[in-house]
Amino acid sequence: MTRYSSSEHFAEELPQVQLQARIVFYLPHDHRALAPLLQQSLDTYLKHIGDDGNKLTTGQSSDINEGPFPLTASAWATIHKHLEIPRFGFLDDMDEDSIWFRILTKRGYDTGIFLTGDTFDPSGYEFRYRARLPWREISSEHSKLSVSVPIRFLTDHGPDKVRELALALAERLPFATGHAGLSLSFTRGRSRILSIIKDELIRHPGWDVPNTGAMMDLGDQIDGVHWLNFLGPSVLEAVGGAQTLRSRLSAPDTTVQELTGGRALVTLGAAPLAGDTKMDEPEPLLAYRELARVLEPWLQPFYPFNTWSDFTEEETRRWWRRFLD
Repeated sequence: MTRYSSSEHFAEELPQVQLQARIVFYLPHDHRALAPLLQQSLDTYLKHIGDDGNKLTTGQSSDINEGPFPLTASAWATIHKHLEIPRFGFLDDMDEDSIWFRILTKRGYDTGIFLTGDTFDPSGYEFRYRARLPWREISSEHSKLSVSVPIRFLTDHGPDKVRELALALAERLPFATGHAGLSLSFTRGRSRILSIIKDELIRHPGWDVPNTGAMMDLGDQIDGVHWLNFLGPSVLEAVGGAQTLRSRLSAPDTTVQELTGGRALVTLGAAPLAGDTKMDEPEPLLAYRELARVLEPWLQPFYPFNTWSDFTEEETRRWWRRFLD
């Protein structure tokens, strides 16, 4: 466990937060383009985690007007339908006074699916998808797919299993960027809990705090530096291509793997690391810092409105730029 954090006690004291391995892909496409790929992605995820019915037990859907529901056979059928069949056309073609136009524009996304363990006893396994709103004009927003496994999955099966899952998903998905690594997950009270674990968070720069917004207006920006870093064609071209990127990275455990379609994966070591600023390391996670310096022109910048509750603007800025300053 020491590679993931030096202190796991907060997970027992605060069951509302877990440390997970999380894989995220930002997809510059509407649901109509992604629908044929989403059921395949869910099948890939279920195959890799070996779900026997007790890992994903609860579902939520943007098109079902109720709270979390048990994943019965009929519920799974509904989930499959929402993933496979685009429900809405372009919003430009809708009557602005219609109910669905108002619902979609208010919530800020199209199709949404969230599958997890029991609401009150999370398993650490999560499958979450939100599709951007379908406008005729090309959008800088991205649809987003994220999947998670608990830390015990890493200890039981090893990090190669997580990397294998990430690559299997990346093979089919038309991503702009993506990443995988250690991430906190909050069942409730995110703002309050962040302030409680502030010292632990600052101590472990390898932990990620996922963005809670419905969509990400990233354009060609990159959502931070992580253990696995997926670069799509436009971002990879902007940084000079895989060979140029490889020549600028000297950390011994860093690899740059070319993928199909002009894409690449940058891996920072054999396993995700939490880092520890209290250990005798002047600069923990040096490989992460090196990649951050190379990618800095494309990293999503810090904006004051991203300041967390009970954090000063400077505290949030320091965490946001923890691999740069």
